[in-house]
Amino acid sequence: MLQDLDFLAARVGQLVQLARQLQAECAAHQARLHTLEQERNALRDELHRRDAEYSSASERMADHEAQLQAVRNEAQAALAAAKSESDALQAQLHAELSRYKTEAEALRGRLSASEADSSRLRGVAAKAREQIDSILMRLPGAPQE
Repeated sequence: MLQDLDFLAARVGQLVQLARQLQAECAAHQARLHTLEQERNALRDELHRRDAEYSSASERMADHEAQLQAVRNEAQAALAAAKSESDALQAQLHAELSRYKTEAEALRGRLSASEADSSRLRGVAAKAREQIDSILMRLPGAPQE
């Protein structure tokens, strides 16, 4: 019977040791669980922060896209207006050029006519001088050559 009690005491000692070992493992697991929960919470916070940053960046990108589109539209409108103005000015310049060419041709014609008239008048004036000289020579008391 003593032997049974020794055996029982040894078994109780093993159970106590096993219970303490299980308690130590349980405490280690709880500590590990607590650490993992802290890591999970930190990762959740990081995820929320990154989601907020992503949302903010998306909003800024959308705003920038809208501003860029507005600038593009404004630039296209300005380009269209400038092209229209350029076309109008070019048409006006062509019209003025045509008018000046016509005026130049008319002035050249008048110059030619003036030069022809001037040449004809010089000839007539020379002929008139000769006739006047001839008449003056025939007048009485005119010096004879």
